[in-house]
Order: sequence, then structure tokens, then C-alpha cells
Amino acid sequence: MLLWAQHCVRADADAAVADRPWTLHMAHRPRPIARELTTYRDAAQQPEKAAGGRRLHLGLRHRSDQAFTTGLAHARAYAAVHGHLAAPIHSRFDGFALGRWLSNHRKFPAMPPEHVAQLEELDPWWRPPWTVLWQRFYYQARDHTRARGPLRPEHGFPTTSFGLGEWLYNQCTGYDDLHPAQQRLLADLGLTRDSARAARPRRKHMATHFQNVLTSARAYADTHGTLVNATADTVQDGLKLGQWLSNQRSKDRAHQLRHGTPSSRALALSAIDPWWNPPWTLEWQRSWQQAHTHVQAGHALDAAAGFPSTTSALAAWLTTQCAQYDTLQPDQHDLLALIGITEDRARGAAARPAENEADFATALGYARSYRATHGTLATATDTVHDGFQLGRWLCRQRQHARDHARRGTPPSARTKALTTVDPWWCPPWSLAWQRAWQHIHDQVQAGHRLDADHHFRSYAPTQRTWLRLQRTHYDDLHPDQQRLLADLGLTGETAHTRPLNPYAEAALAHARAYADTHHTLAMAYSTVHDGFPLGRWLNDQRQQARRETTPTARHQALTAIDPWWNPPWDLAWQRAYTRARTTQIRPHGVPADVRSWIRAQHAAWTHLRPEQQQLLTDLDITPEAAARRRTSRVYPPSPGIAHARTYAALNGHLSCSKDTRHDGFALGDWLVQKRRAARQGRLSPTTAQVLEALDPWWNPPWPSIWQRTYQQAQFNHHTGQPYSPALQRWTERQRTRWNTLHPTQQELLTAAGILPA
Repeated sequence: MLLWAQHCVRADADAAVADRPWTLHMAHRPRPIARELTTYRDAAQQPEKAAGGRRLHLGLRHRSDQAFTTGLAHARAYAAVHGHLAAPIHSRFDGFALGRWLSNHRKFPAMPPEHVAQLEELDPWWRPPWTVLWQRFYYQARDHTRARGPLRPEHGFPTTSFGLGEWLYNQCTGYDDLHPAQQRLLADLGLTRDSARAARPRRKHMATHFQNVLTSARAYADTHGTLVNATADTVQDGLKLGQWLSNQRSKDRAHQLRHGTPSSRALALSAIDPWWNPPWTLEWQRSWQQAHTHVQAGHALDAAAGFPSTTSALAAWLTTQCAQYDTLQPDQHDLLALIGITEDRARGAAARPAENEADFATALGYARSYRATHGTLATATDTVHDGFQLGRWLCRQRQHARDHARRGTPPSARTKALTTVDPWWCPPWSLAWQRAWQHIHDQVQAGHRLDADHHFRSYAPTQRTWLRLQRTHYDDLHPDQQRLLADLGLTGETAHTRPLNPYAEAALAHARAYADTHHTLAMAYSTVHDGFPLGRWLNDQRQQARRETTPTARHQALTAIDPWWNPPWDLAWQRAYTRARTTQIRPHGVPADVRSWIRAQHAAWTHLRPEQQQLLTDLDITPEAAARRRTSRVYPPSPGIAHARTYAALNGHLSCSKDTRHDGFALGDWLVQKRRAARQGRLSPTTAQVLEALDPWWNPPWPSIWQRTYQQAQFNHHTGQPYSPALQRWTERQRTRWNTLHPTQQELLTAAGILPA
């Protein structure tokens, strides 16, 4: 800025220009310049005072030179590292904004010649006549050439990255339109006019590439007999065939999910190997291929003898298929039949070689020893006891026991023997649950009882979390799990009605005192009673009560204080009802706000819950009482009626938002005003009848946004259109909080096909 000011030339010949001082916006003025410009402006306005005063001083060249010297030092260091000065505009080097500094100097046409020479000494193309982005790509290509050799444009720049290769190809296609200096720079890289004409694109032709890889896949299948043996690191003819096949499997599954049929590429691969992408695991298909190769070599698979001619791993896999034959898919049955394992042979397959009677007795001894030490056989799969793989052995025994149960056959002798050792060695729930129960059971047997208040604070954090989880989800547990928890002292009664802790007792004392004074517990969230956050605590209790099916001791105590402490309607309604109940017996009459509220209840009577209607009836507030209201004045019809009628005819409802406009009329705001008047009992009967005829739910007792979302859900349900993610989340929310909804809301949701969870 200082250099620009120094080179600014004013026109002496034009008096009009000379009398108009130049200005600069304050936001762009450095502080010394701002001070000097202010002095200059004051002197121009008051020349008599400027005769002996100071004149405009722009001789701050030493400061500008110092700033340039600092930037030049960083530029010199950057050029030493990168070999150029084509730094991005937002780049920083050693904390210095070098990119912005270089950009400012490129745009400055009046740089001192010595400064230009110093920068050109670092990089002759620091300020090119083309874009700096082009120059950066050029330097990237130059560095690549120095490190990797010639670019080979006729082969599509094979050694470059995709982005650099595409940029080089674009330069070759537009070679004639480049600046002569750009052509000279590219010629230094070996890209002359002749080589540019022979350039090929860096990107691959997808169809040609697929045919090339398909040829490699066919060669691999001819050698190995299948494509499933290709792992992620498999390379065939220089191509990463394994990784490519993995990508094709993912694409084919996605295509079948969208279209229901395999893609053309999947069909081409299926012609090479029908099971290249099986609906089961690749490990299963690879094991089958190994067995198939074994059979093709002339070896028979003798299931009755336990597959003696195979390896131990293959024999274990074949035996597992025989044991799980009923759980396999029909296509798997067909593949097993190709290697000689039919249903009859699978039934007659011998047990695993390691599970004969002698080995079973030995393993059972290890199981008894482990049970005596740890109290359970709910071991992890990798458990080793005295050098014996007990976890794996028990995992196989559990699989056999579940296969017997699935077939409906009685338990085997081995299953009965293990049940004698541990009745819960093969539970119908997870082994992790059984291990956690056993750990706590051992502590209870040692005298560590559950806490009296059932908060389990004396247990370790993980065990405390597990116990609280069982207490919360007690009703969802298996009956046998509930019996096991009863052995710990956690029963259904104690899980649902836990004793009160000191904090809950103090909160209930505050609740009683507040109810004695205000006759209700329908307080606001921010209510504080004698320093205790009673409103927040009650809000937490209401949320917990809506999640649990059985009331706790706290909730029972709150119900005894106020039966409507947790109403299924708004707390504001309950507070207004309490005020109407407590002010009804005043000798000087009911307050005006209560009278307005009562009129609103008369108008919205049909939308209230039966419990609300009963509460109002107890106060002698009934629809019949509304007949004694004063006669309403007759007003001319509102223009909103016509707009509402047209809107309802187009959309089928009046649940529009507040900012909705119809033919220039603020229909949404007008409906909000009418809803407010109806709830206060001030809406004329004529208008109310017209609006109710257009939409029976134009003024629902629930929020209007709920009604708008319901209308969208009903429209999608009837037209068959898919729900949006937001609408899906809304429907799930209605299903989970079904019991808290108004009965009419439940009827509306049922009509739209939304049922409780």
C-alpha cells in the first residue's frame, strides 16, 4: 500500500481532479497510512493552518523494505525446499502466509525492479502470464520426470498419478493453444509437438479394461478351477485380480438389491465360474472347492469312516457340513451331492475323530476340573485349561446339542453328561451373560449381597452396569434367567419397586410441600423449591415413568401426592385446570383468564380426552353450560374463508404452516389466529362450522406440526410413495410413544397404516 501511494501521480493540469482528494476505505488502511491521510485531508480543508504545519509524509520506504526482506527470506527457504515459488494462495511456510504474500506481489504492477529481480532469481516463473495452478502442475511433472524418467505420452503416461496424467494429456490435446513459453517448458519435459500428437489419455477405457481383466480371470480359473481362491493379494498377468473380484462382488450385490437381477458383468463372470460370488461365505466355497479337487483326484469321501483320506482340517469341515446339513441352503446341498455327500450319507456320518468315547471321557475330565475351579462351563472359544483346548471342544459339543434340539431328537448321552457337570453349559442365551452371572453369583455366595437400595454401588463398575441392565430389562429376560437372578436376590418385585434412596426421599418431601401450597405438581421445568430443582427432578421422573411399564416406589409416592403429576396431556393444561379449581370458590368471582380458559374448553370439548372431560365435569364445566354463554355478534364473512375453502379443496386439509400464503393472502397466519380464538372461546359459531366442515382437524388438541406431518404420512400411505428419512423417523417415534398419544391420534395413525411397536 505504501509503494502504491508513493507511485500515485496526480494530474496537475486538471483543477477539478486536483481539488478532489483521493480516499481509501478505513478497513483497508494500515494505521500509519490512516494517520497520514487524516492529516492530509485536514490540511486540504484548512489550508491556512497547513502553511506552517506538517505535510503528507510517505517516506516509510524503510518499513516496506523491511517487510519485503522478511517475505523474501521465507520465499528463499520455500524455493530451497520445493524448487519453485508456485505456492497455493492459502499456504503457510514456517508460520508465514507465503502464498498470500506472493499473490499480493504478483498483482502489484509497480514493484521496484530490484524486488522483481530478487524473486526472479529464486524462480524465473514466479509471476507467469498464465495461471499459477498451471505452473504448479508443471513443476509436479518436472519433479516426476527427474525422479521416474521420461513421461512416455504414447502409453498414456503410465508412471504418473491419475490427476497428473490427465493434466499432461490435456496439455497435449491443446498444445497449439498454449503460450509459446508454455510450449518451451513442456519441451524441456520431452513433450514436443510431435510427441503431443501421439499422446494417449491416462484414464482407461472401462469396457476394454474389463475384457482384459476377464481374460486374466479366465486364465486363473483354468489353472485353479475356480475364482473364489483368489485372495486380496492375488495377481494374475500383472493385474490385481483378487482385489478386482472383491470389488465386483460388492457391485453385484448392490446391483441385485436395486434391480433384483445380476449385472451383465456378473453374468460374464458366472460363465467362467458359476459360484464366483456365492450367497454364502467365500470360506465355505473354498473348502468345498478343496474337497471337489480331492474327489477329482480319484479319492472317495467316506462319511461313515470319518473321511480318512483327507486332511484333518478338511475332515473337520466335511463333518461339520454333515452335522449341519439341515441348516444348509438347497444349492449347498446340490454342491455337496457333487462330491458324494447326500442327505442319507450325511445322517450316517461318523463323529469327529477327536470325539470318540475315549477322547470324550478325557475331555469331560478337563470340563469337570474347569467347572470345579471356575464354577461354570460358559467358556470362551479360545479357553485353554491345563493345555487342553476346552473352549473349542465345548463349542463343538454345543453345536451338536443344538443340532439335536433343532431336529427334535432327544439329547444324546454326551449332552446329558455335560448337563450333569453344569446345568447351564449350553444356555439359550449368550455365554457372556452366563459368565457375568457366575462372577456375581460367586461374590454373593462369598457373602457379598446385593445393596439394599439395589443401586449396586458396592460392585465393580462393569458388574454394576450389568446388574442395572438386568433390572431395567427384567421383563424381557428368559424365565430361566429370571430364576437365576432370583438366586442373586434380584426378583421381579425388587426390580420394579426399588426402595427409595435418601435423595428421592428428600425430593418427595419437597414435592409434598409444593403440592400443599399450589395443589398440583404440574410445575414448569425451571421450578426451584427451597433451593431444590424440583421441576427438573419431576421431568426426569416423568420420562422414566413413560419408559417403564411398572411404576416404581417413587412414582407410586408421587401418584399419592398428586394423581395427575404425570398427565398424558400438556402440563400447561393441568396448571390451568388447577387454577380454575382453586379459584372457583372465590367470593368475588372467577378471574377473567380462567373464564377465557373455560370458554376454550367448551369450544374444544370434543377434542379432549375422557379423563379431561371428567375433570371438567367435576367443576361443573360441561357442554350444556356453554349454551348459557352470551349471544355472539354477527360479523361479515372473513376473506380467509374463501382462501381456506380453496386451499382445502387443493390439499385436502388445513394443516398448513404459519407462513403459508395462498394467492397472496396470509392463510397460515389467519388460521393461527382463528385457532387461538377458538381455544379462548372467541370464535364465531359460523366460522367454526365452516372450518370444521372443510377439515374436522383444522384445530386439533395436539400441535399443528403433528397434524401436518400426519397428513404427509397419510398421503404417502394412500399413494404408495416411499417415506422420506425424516418421515420414517417420525413414524417410529409415534410407534414407540403410542401410549402417550391422544386416542384420536391413535385412530388417525391406524388409518394411515402406522401401528404401535
